[in-house]
Amino acid sequence: MKNLAVKVERTFVFKIVLIGDGAVGKTSIRKRYMGQGFKSEYLNTVGADFAYYSEKVGDTLYKYAIWDLAGQPKFTNVRPLFYQGAFGALVVFDVSRPETLKNLDFWINELVKNTRTEGVPMIIVANKMDLYEEGKSVSREEAMKYVEKLRERFGDEFQIGYIETSAKTGMNIKEAFSMLRDYIVEWQDKISSF
Repeated sequence: MKNLAVKVERTFVFKIVLIGDGAVGKTSIRKRYMGQGFKSEYLNTVGADFAYYSEKVGDTLYKYAIWDLAGQPKFTNVRPLFYQGAFGALVVFDVSRPETLKNLDFWINELVKNTRTEGVPMIIVANKMDLYEEGKSVSREEAMKYVEKLRERFGDEFQIGYIETSAKTGMNIKEAFSMLRDYIVEWQDKISSF
């Protein structure tokens, strides 16, 4: 019998956080990424929920501690503890609820304050594209203006990406995590070269 083990040259371990208002789909994104499928009923995350996930890309093993932070205001006092040590963030809004895009400033400020850095690589995630309705939902142009404003604010300290997803259909869920992974690796290489 052949040995099917594949040699791993490098291993990276990253803590990442999913942040945004309640009911934007953070837990559904995490579960879909981990292959657990989609559930249509909404359950509040209490404080934070976390999971571990590993993936092999080429000869590199990536291990993620994925922290899904509760978006409800009643958890504001406990959330700061969960940001510490984060390497990156998926910052999620619901395209069918424009106020959730407006609230991203709050989440990004909380992320920057509690990671004790000038921030970390982040992906702005426009979730629930399956509910997108022209004229009623956040437009791509509106979201991109917001991302450009963030890029001006943070300069070239780290990358800020944008992706449209649907946790219900699975659209771009793996791509969102892959993009964040690549941004983190690039950021780590950059700061370790100083």
